Amino acid sequence: MPDRKKPKFADFVLSLDAVEQWSPGMEVSGQGFRSIRGEFVTYWRQGKIAREVEAHICRCWILRDGEDLAAYITLLADKLTVEESLLHSEGVLYKTFPAVKIGFLAADRRARGAGKFLVEWAMDYIATALSLAVGVRFVTVDALYDADNQYDSSGFYLKLGFQFANPEEEIPPREGYRTLFFDLKPLIDAIAV
Repeated sequence: MPDRKKPKFADFVLSLDAVEQWSPGMEVSGQGFRSIRGEFVTYWRQGKIAREVEAHICRCWILRDGEDLAAYITLLADKLTVEESLLHSEGVLYKTFPAVKIGFLAADRRARGAGKFLVEWAMDYIATALSLAVGVRFVTVDALYDADNQYDSSGFYLKLGFQFANPEEEIPPREGYRTLFFDLKPLIDAIAV
């Protein structure tokens, strides 16, 4: 009987130890990487992510199975701007707040749960490490909305506890995305205990 090759990521295990900060010197080709959105594969293979990391625009973390790229996430500085003060009950009347943005999130379709795992890892990382160094209260993301291909990634983020920055925004949005945010305060407070 001939040996059958195991499907890619058949033995893939999600763990905190598996998250690696990526730098352009690391050999991770992305060969065979299959994301729902093809442009995220192209960004990796054609060096967009590498150029942005080298330009200090963002930082990138990856999950891989051996040498196979399973998922990547980029984080960068941002600000959340809203119409009404979110923190009025806390005596903070600002309408603009410090935030960290999820720039790109891509996961191989076969690496089940990798995208969700990286978002949850990022929220924990921001709350436990970054918030101790600088003031940051929110995580933001510009969730893609592609009416032509019936693609709206905001549902993924809503399931993780994100909220729309502008719930009254027209659909389809002019920019091709909808901004969502996540309040880190409960995580930050839990860490302080």
